[in-house]
Amino acid sequence: FLQNVSHEFRTPIMSIQGYAEGIKYGVVESDSAAVDIIIDQAKRLTRLVEDLLYLSRLDTIEESYHFDSFDLNDLLRVCIDQMKRIAIRQGKEIISRVSADIYEVSGDEEMLSRAISNIISNCIRHSFSTTTIATKMADHKNLELSVCDDGEGFSQEDLDNLFVRFYKGKNGNVGLGLAISKSIIEKHNGKITIENTSRGALFKIIMPCFNHSQSSSR
Repeated sequence: FLQNVSHEFRTPIMSIQGYAEGIKYGVVESDSAAVDIIIDQAKRLTRLVEDLLYLSRLDTIEESYHFDSFDLNDLLRVCIDQMKRIAIRQGKEIISRVSADIYEVSGDEEMLSRAISNIISNCIRHSFSTTTIATKMADHKNLELSVCDDGEGFSQEDLDNLFVRFYKGKNGNVGLGLAISKSIIEKHNGKITIENTSRGALFKIIMPCFNHSQSSSR
C-alpha cells in the first residue's frame, strides 16, 4: 500500500517542484505553460488525497452512510448531465436510455452518485465516441443499471483486476475510482460486474429497489 501510494505521489510532486524551481531561478518564464502544469499536478494530488481519504472512510466508518429512499433514475439524470460536459470536452457523447419509471432505492445519494460518476467517467475515457447508460428491472425486486462504451474493451488481465486498488490498466488513472465504486455498491447490497461485448466494455450494476410505473404516484 505504502509503495503504491509513494509511487503515485512522486510524479506530480517532482513535476511541481521542478517547474516551481525553474520559475524561481529564471529558467522558466512565470507566465508560461509551467504555471498551468503546476496547477494541474496540484489538482491531481488533491484528487488522489481525496480518494484515499474517501476509501479509508468507506472501509472504517459505517455510520458515514445516510440512507434515505429516493428515485435512482433521478440521481442518474443528474449524473449524466454533469458527465456530459466531460464527454463534450473530449468530443464524445453520452446516450441516456434511463427508464421513465421510478426506481425507488434505499441508499446514500452522495455516495451512489460518486460511484456511478466514477464508472461513467471510466467509460468515457475508454470510448471511441459514445457511452450508453440504461436502466431496467432485472427481476421483480432488483434493478439493473448498465453503463457501456464503444471502445476496444479490456484485456483479460484488466477484467480480473479493475476493481483492485491501485491497479491501472491501459489508459488507467490512479486505480482507486473503480475500487471506491465497488465498495459503495456492495455497501448498498448491490453487485457490480464488468465484461467485454461486441462493441466495447459493459459495467453492470444490480441493486435492490421498488419499481413504480410512470403513472404511479410516489
